[in-house]
Amino acid sequence: MQPDLERFLTDRLDEITAEVVREINVRVPAYAHVRAGAVGTLVRDAVSAYLGARDKTAVLDAFRVLGAGEARAGHDVRHFETAMRTGARVIVRRTANAAAHLYPPTAEYITVMETAFSAEDELVKAAVDGARTTAGITVKGA
Repeated sequence: MQPDLERFLTDRLDEITAEVVREINVRVPAYAHVRAGAVGTLVRDAVSAYLGARDKTAVLDAFRVLGAGEARAGHDVRHFETAMRTGARVIVRRTANAAAHLYPPTAEYITVMETAFSAEDELVKAAVDGARTTAGITVKGA
C-alpha cells in the first residue's frame, strides 16, 4: 500500500478513534460505556490491517481475544457484533475518504478499498468467532 495513505491515516488515529467511539455510543446503547482509551490500540491495529501494512495474523488473534473477553463478561454477541461493525464502518469510511483524496478513483484506490473491505470482514469475524467460541455458541455456517 502507498506510504502516503498510511501516514495520512496514522496522523489522524486519535480523531478516527474518537469517531469510532462516538458512532458506537450512538448506535449501540449496550456499548455506550466504550471510551477512546480502551479502543485506541484496536483502531490502530485495524487501520494497519485495512491498509495491508501489517501481517493480519496477530491482528486477527487480538480481535479473537477481544471477542472471547466480551463473551466471558457476558455481553450479548449481537450487540458486540453491531459495535464491531459500527467501528469498522467508520474506519472503512475514513480509509475510503483518504484514498479518494490521495488517489482519485484509480486502480490504486480500488485496491485500497478491496483490502479494507476484506480486512473489515476478517476482523469482525475473528472477534465474533472469539466471542461465540468462548460463550459456547455454535452457529451453522459461521
